[in-house]
Amino acid sequence: MATSPPVSRPIGRGRRGLGRRLGRFGKQTFIAVLGEDRFLSARAAHHLRRRRRQGQGLLLIHTMGKVGSTTISASLRQQGIRRKMLMFQPHFISDEGRAFAETLATEGVGGWDRLVKKERSGFLRNRLLFDELARMRAAGERVKVITLVRDPVATNVSGLFHNHLWWPAALKAQCAAVSPDCLAALGDYFLNSYPHDVPETWFDMEVRALYGMDVYAQPFDPARGYAVYHSDTADVLLLKLEMLTQTAPAAVRDFLGLSAFELVESNTAEDKSYADLYKAFRRQLRLPEAYLDRVYGSRFAHHFYGPAEVDAFRRKWSAAAQAK
Repeated sequence: MATSPPVSRPIGRGRRGLGRRLGRFGKQTFIAVLGEDRFLSARAAHHLRRRRRQGQGLLLIHTMGKVGSTTISASLRQQGIRRKMLMFQPHFISDEGRAFAETLATEGVGGWDRLVKKERSGFLRNRLLFDELARMRAAGERVKVITLVRDPVATNVSGLFHNHLWWPAALKAQCAAVSPDCLAALGDYFLNSYPHDVPETWFDMEVRALYGMDVYAQPFDPARGYAVYHSDTADVLLLKLEMLTQTAPAAVRDFLGLSAFELVESNTAEDKSYADLYKAFRRQLRLPEAYLDRVYGSRFAHHFYGPAEVDAFRRKWSAAAQAK
């Protein structure tokens, strides 16, 4: 019987394959001996050390949740930003912010060990980023930050679904299928249990605490849709999600010194497992005036949005407006 000649493989490809296998073996051994959390922390620390050795800048897409940060991050990755800067996409880095987020997450799922790997990795990385930012401030190094704002009610509604794993077990069971009872229970949970004040408190908790920058003390033109701020240690680009298509290409390009920048949409609710429930909830959600007064009477709403924008948001979500 004739035998087939041996298949020749490029030497470089074989070495890369061997390197990957050895890397996987090393990772598995590390996790088995020291645990996954220590591996996740060590991996993030390695990236930060390598950045310093290579002289890369640090770029943080640092935002509250559900305001479009993944679209910015995905767009920058696609256009090769990692060749120039080390980029992370955190939500809470400050001591206060991390305590708030970690408490919500662990209480929602029943303990740290029950968090999914991605969440634990993010929390561990953010602890290291807090230390790295302190080191950079002491060394006189600057960090680039991109942050975003969005209609605060839309932010909260999207956040409710993004964190669906944290819902009480009874609510998750009731909403295994879309039904009027599920939607009513979900509306009650949203109004009475969701942390609605994050849009109002986030900039003080994170940007002011970490970068020495009070965005509310500086002007923001709602019609322009973005602004750039500077402190002793940070440069911050703030974008409004509702105007992202118009403003982001030029604003991000100029802020980071890129030759070009284009948006790539990512992480929309329609792509998620909860898409049908999310759409049904959005269709029927009508919020009481007292809630809208609280959210749209906030410093956040009036600083970043003009009166016509706020009125349009209110009409969109108002039970009274829909009844007319």
